[in-house]
Amino acid sequence: MVRLNEIGKQCPIPVIETKKVIENLEEGELVEVLVDNEIASQNLRKFAEQRGYEYACELISDHEYRVKLTVTERAKLRLMGGERSANEKIREIKDCGIPSGKAGKKSFIVVISSDSMGEGEKELGKILLKGFLYALARKEDVPRKVIFYNGGAKLSCEGSDSLEDLLELQKNGCEILTCGTCLKFQGLEDHLQVGGVTNMYDITEALTGEDIVVKPC
Repeated sequence: MVRLNEIGKQCPIPVIETKKVIENLEEGELVEVLVDNEIASQNLRKFAEQRGYEYACELISDHEYRVKLTVTERAKLRLMGGERSANEKIREIKDCGIPSGKAGKKSFIVVISSDSMGEGEKELGKILLKGFLYALARKEDVPRKVIFYNGGAKLSCEGSDSLEDLLELQKNGCEILTCGTCLKFQGLEDHLQVGGVTNMYDITEALTGEDIVVKPC
C-alpha cells in the first residue's frame, strides 16, 4: 500500500499526485490518500469512477478524510487500452505511422488573457488559474502553444506562482509565448522568465488556424 498525505494541498494536486502513483501499481494494490475536505474526497471518487478504481472513504475527524483507491482488473485494462497489451498497441500505432500517444487527437493551443480565472472573486480566480496551469503541465498531451496577452502576460514574468508549471510545459514541447505589446504596456519587458515574445499578427494566425483554441479565462 502507498500512503499519500495531501492535507492542505489545493485542487487538483491530490488527484494528480494520486494518478501518478496508482498508474504504476498492480491489480489489487491500493493507494491511501489523506485529504482535509469533502470536496477533495469527492474529486478522488470521481477520478476513481472514471478510471475504474475501487473507491472507499472514511471520515477520520471533522477535517480529515482517508480515501482508499484499489487497482482493479478493469482499471489495468483501461490503462493498456483494452485487452491488448501495451506493446501491441504501441506496435500498431508505429505501423500506422502515427506518433505514440497522439493517435486520433487534434492539437490545441491555450490562450490566457488574465491573471485570474472566471468572474467574481479575484483572489479565487488566481487560485483557480494556478490550479489549471498546474494540471495542464501534467497532462499526457500538452498544448502546442500557450499564449499570454493583456493581464495574462504577468503569468510568464518574474514573481508569477506558475513559472514552474510553464517551464514544465516548455520542457515537454509546448511553446510559451507572451504578447510584446502587453509586456511593454505593463512595464514587464525586462521581467519575462519563460518562453518568447509574440505579436498580434502571430496571435491572430494562431487563433484562426486549425488548432482547437482553449480559453480558460
